[in-house]
Amino acid sequence: MFHDILFLLLGLLLLVAGANYVTDGAVAVAKRFRVSNLIIGLTVVALGSTLPDIVVCVESAFQDKPAMAIGEVIGSNTFDLLLVVGVMGLVRPLKVSEVMRHQDLPILLIASVALWVAGDTVLFDNVSHNVINRSAGIMLLIVFIFYMWFMILSSRKEKLSQAPETSGATGSQLQGGGTQGAGSGIVTSHSVNANRKALKMELSELRRQPWFSWIMIACGLAALVVGGNWVVDGAGGLALKVGMSQGMVALTVVAIGNALPDLVTSLTAALKGASGIALGNIVGSCIINALLSVGLSSLVIPLKADSIGFVDFITLVGASALIWIVPLLSKNKSIGRVFGCVLILFYVGYMVFTVIRG
Repeated sequence: MFHDILFLLLGLLLLVAGANYVTDGAVAVAKRFRVSNLIIGLTVVALGSTLPDIVVCVESAFQDKPAMAIGEVIGSNTFDLLLVVGVMGLVRPLKVSEVMRHQDLPILLIASVALWVAGDTVLFDNVSHNVINRSAGIMLLIVFIFYMWFMILSSRKEKLSQAPETSGATGSQLQGGGTQGAGSGIVTSHSVNANRKALKMELSELRRQPWFSWIMIACGLAALVVGGNWVVDGAGGLALKVGMSQGMVALTVVAIGNALPDLVTSLTAALKGASGIALGNIVGSCIINALLSVGLSSLVIPLKADSIGFVDFITLVGASALIWIVPLLSKNKSIGRVFGCVLILFYVGYMVFTVIRG
């Protein structure tokens, strides 16, 4: 059992590190080919944040462990929407923007419902077990393509409408940059800080080399492949030794492990007063996870998930609906401390049910 836990933990670390390297390298390559920051943010960065989930899902499908693929997605999204958002609201009331209320959160609910309809075949198709077949996976991928297309179009419109404001802000930023430059001249008079600055400049120069970006991508992909294998092998071995189902391990250990960086990042953002940005990243990651991860995995093999049932799907759909409806109806258009506590209690209750169910 020790080896299974070790492989699981090391695999999760490799997944996080690999996703960061791939994202940084891909962003550098995209900028070199003069791809706009808008496209980079909506594609490379957004997909990079969900790479660990995608790799685990696809690797589970290749190793014929379909319940782990679906369980990881549902578990990770439920963790993000209930516990992470709940903690953010508990730390500091979270203002939900108009764009988030009328665009992103409804799309999140649509993605969660689409995953529920595709996966809960016992309820909707009256069959003996739940399975996401290839045709349902293709439909999820089509919805994902439309989502990306819609986001690019809407972001372009927003960028054009804010163009005058952006140009004005640039001038003030340039003036501020001059002040910072004067301050840095004083700081660099100290030898320690000067050496540190020189090291940063050397690293920055190294990162600008074309070959370095490709090395980062290659190393990141290798870490993702190895990490994905270790996570699936470790989780599968742990499930057999403890007597848990693969779906339960995916819903709990694997999903929480993959989503822990989101909790740390979001908590830090909330403490710094930038929780709105973290909420946007969480919502976007959950949408991509539900549509792309499951869609790709189902193309490898039909995803049978007897251990994933109605309660798991409806919990995810309910969490998506709550996070949209409550800010929409509240006077402050926010997620406050009371609602944050409610979300956390919902997650604790769901985890207790999952453990008891086995």
